[in-house]
Amino acid sequence: MDHSYARINFWGSQANIQVPPNLNSEDYDTYISAGINDWGGVSPLTIDYVNPESPWPKLSELNRRTSKMGFNLVPRLPIYPEYFMDTDRYTDVNIKRKLLELSDDQGYVKGGIQAYVDPT
Repeated sequence: MDHSYARINFWGSQANIQVPPNLNSEDYDTYISAGINDWGGVSPLTIDYVNPESPWPKLSELNRRTSKMGFNLVPRLPIYPEYFMDTDRYTDVNIKRKLLELSDDQGYVKGGIQAYVDPT
């Protein structure tokens, strides 16, 4: 299946498509193949308050399975990079300043996934 199927056929090629991994743990490969690009707000610190019966996957496992499909697991801030990196349209200048302090040159969390994944 074309990795961009969902984005091209439903929302356009620039759309962000999010699938919560704790609700779909058996189908990671299917969703990645369909074109998702965001696992949502996975937290190693808290439960999923919306679906407390479904625990978050371990970040190391999510990273491994995402990498197996040829993609990188990259932590992001609460707002997608395209909404603050090259525009003032969506964020207040003070919020944008803080986002830029916390982000790398692509707009993702400085240090990448390695800051959150146990190297063992």
